[in-house]
Amino acid sequence: MQFTTEAGTLAGAVVGIALSAYLQLEPGKAMALAVFCLLLAWIVVEGTPAARRAWASRERRNEASAIFWRRIGTKLVGLAALLGVVVIACSVFPFFTESAAVRWFIEAGHTTILISIALAAATILYIVATDQIAEEPDDYLHQVGRAVLMQDFREEDVLFALRLLAIKCFFLVLMFSGGMAALTDLADKPAWAFPVLSAAWFEGLMRLVFLLDVVLAAGGYIATFKLFGWHVRATETTALGWLVCLICYEPFFPAISHAFVPYGDGPGWETVIQEGSAIFILWSVATLACTVIYVWATVAFGPRFSNLTHRGIITSGPYRFIKHPAYVSKNISWWLFAFPSFIASGLAEGLARAGMLAIVSLIYVMRARAEERMLSRDPAYRDYAESVAAHGLLAMAKRRLASKPAA
Repeated sequence: MQFTTEAGTLAGAVVGIALSAYLQLEPGKAMALAVFCLLLAWIVVEGTPAARRAWASRERRNEASAIFWRRIGTKLVGLAALLGVVVIACSVFPFFTESAAVRWFIEAGHTTILISIALAAATILYIVATDQIAEEPDDYLHQVGRAVLMQDFREEDVLFALRLLAIKCFFLVLMFSGGMAALTDLADKPAWAFPVLSAAWFEGLMRLVFLLDVVLAAGGYIATFKLFGWHVRATETTALGWLVCLICYEPFFPAISHAFVPYGDGPGWETVIQEGSAIFILWSVATLACTVIYVWATVAFGPRFSNLTHRGIITSGPYRFIKHPAYVSKNISWWLFAFPSFIASGLAEGLARAGMLAIVSLIYVMRARAEERMLSRDPAYRDYAESVAAHGLLAMAKRRLASKPAA
């Protein structure tokens, strides 16, 4: 099942990207089509059986129809309140108002209205359906509605809803906008338009891999459907956990990088490694391979990808071998890409810039630690961590070294 989910995830994203390129859609529509194809693939491969099992095993509750519809009405009030917060945020904060995703949605005109009406109808039906099969229908959405209606409510559920809303809004806009930019770059500078194994060819492949990653991520932030078991179980609650995550993304990282860790400001590859040489090709392939492993980790998440949340423990794909394959492979690719430039900068400047990149890698170490602290509340994650410690890459390497005869 895990392999099927990974294959369906990759197929859905690739088909969506290829179809949008074939139709020559503008970036906003192309990104929307790619994400739609991805969501459809997830529902077909993994969601449909999960929904059937949930509906078949639902618990019958003896309650009056008036109580049921009162709860649905309260949930709709809560949803309306949360959507109101989204509208206000997208109308006030420059991060949203200046984003390509929000501008495209606003400028879509009649299309936006039709999409909004369709989504509203689908959302009402979805809330009714999930309330029917939920073991505990008194969820965070119901509690937000009770808070808006000035009834007794659970504060922890309302805070959870606000954290979840912040995560989804920030990262969905970021990934959707990034996907639109990547689609534009891919159309302007496709990898197949350059000589094979040239620097531009490798850069084109990197852009394609990045596009695949942001499409997968955008789909993950949308696909938080409880009906299919893709919902968020918990969110990060510590300030440090939020800080070390958000600092890795726009608009925070570009500002911090420019002011404190501009490790990329220096000579290019060509001053050390000649384009087209064997070393250049091997170095480029290694960098690209690390990036592919990073995207493979995103593929392994399937519809459960999301920062700052717990949506189930992932044990497939590269997570079978190491706990943080995405962070490890991403940082290795950065070091591989930057190392020739460090050498070309001279000893003093090269060491200084290497130290800057080390600070960036340290941030990812802290980010990984914060995620482990949050996930370790789940016994399933503790079992997974023990399994990786016993059977992962490091464990295999230690056993291999221990089995070598002494010289």
